[in-house]
Amino acid sequence: MSKKQDLKKSKKVEFNLSPEEVHELGMIADRLAVQDPEGESLGNYLRSLRQALSGREHLIAALMEKLSRNPSLVSFKAYLTFRDSIGQKNLQKTIKQAAYRFSQKGYVEERDEAPETVVLIQKEVRKPLSYVIPAEGTYGFFAALIPESRYPAPVAVTAFFEDSFEQLHVRVVETSFRSFREYLQKIADDLKDRKLGEVPLWHAARLFFEMLDLYSVRTTSPQIEEAKRLLEPYHDPGRKPYVYELMEEIPDPEVQIHSADLDALSEAVDLLYLILPRKELQPYYERIQELSNPVLVVSPEVQRERSEDWIRKAAEELCSGSRRLVYQRFFEEQALLFKLSSDDVLAMSCWIIAQHLKSGAQVSENPVLLDLIVVSMAKHWPEEFRFESGEENDLPPSQSGLILAP
Repeated sequence: MSKKQDLKKSKKVEFNLSPEEVHELGMIADRLAVQDPEGESLGNYLRSLRQALSGREHLIAALMEKLSRNPSLVSFKAYLTFRDSIGQKNLQKTIKQAAYRFSQKGYVEERDEAPETVVLIQKEVRKPLSYVIPAEGTYGFFAALIPESRYPAPVAVTAFFEDSFEQLHVRVVETSFRSFREYLQKIADDLKDRKLGEVPLWHAARLFFEMLDLYSVRTTSPQIEEAKRLLEPYHDPGRKPYVYELMEEIPDPEVQIHSADLDALSEAVDLLYLILPRKELQPYYERIQELSNPVLVVSPEVQRERSEDWIRKAAEELCSGSRRLVYQRFFEEQALLFKLSSDDVLAMSCWIIAQHLKSGAQVSENPVLLDLIVVSMAKHWPEEFRFESGEENDLPPSQSGLILAP
């Protein structure tokens, strides 16, 4: 390493924070991340924080360094609050660097005005963008770009589920329209025959708040809270999902259910997100198991018929109420994705399933949900189920091709 590089390294500011101060710094940054830049509470919090950090110049300098790395209106107001709190010459360089980073993002102080008056560089006003993404292994994947006046740049919000509603990934980040489109293009390149579908932002907002309701882990984070704040103005829970503007409602879903292409659906739609809990399925599974070893000798056809009766009973009792609504919304979103991918056949099949669930029709007449019961049991008790063609077996297969092993 050259002497010039050694000299440059030696001039790097060291904050010398203890582990406790590092933790404290993270907590302060997290709290600032969820503050409303126009809210009354922000000013009170900053004044209290300035008093609490009085005399702790190394911690203040470290905070300015951290906040200026991700500029926002809140972090700029924090900078204005603390910029005069540092007297040590070796730390003043950090304040100057922070001021430069903020100015690069459009945050400058207006002259002859109050210290906290902020002027943003005027940018071109552009409409928001929003897309739903049919990526494998995820559900509810959307990406939205929101021109937000409280940020110097547009804000991208992305969210999607993994692991059957147990992992909700939400991210909020400042970006540009060009970078956002490049991000979408990278995703599109990885998709096979599916396409990204542009949707109104109000639909993405609806999907996001539905995802929060489905999230099995009750927790909050700065990213989730910020996404809620950004999408709330566009959320209209009384408005029907966007697919209702693209497809006509079916007046007789009880009849049309028989025209759905179930074989194509089983290949194209991942039902693993709808798997029912083992505990709830246990009683029905045990009754079906009893039929495999009956006290009285009955024909395989009778065993099969009685097993299917229990499957229908499980569907009626377990796929009702709020769960039925979740399944309806699942197939409405699948219909939308296929429609936007110009796959009208699969879109109509999903739409028929969704409309059947939306109507007052019996769940036990919906072949997809009957298959879902069988698929759920096969997932929880794989040793008792197998996939077969049914051609060389006494018991014919279900629609999904699953056979209960005798």
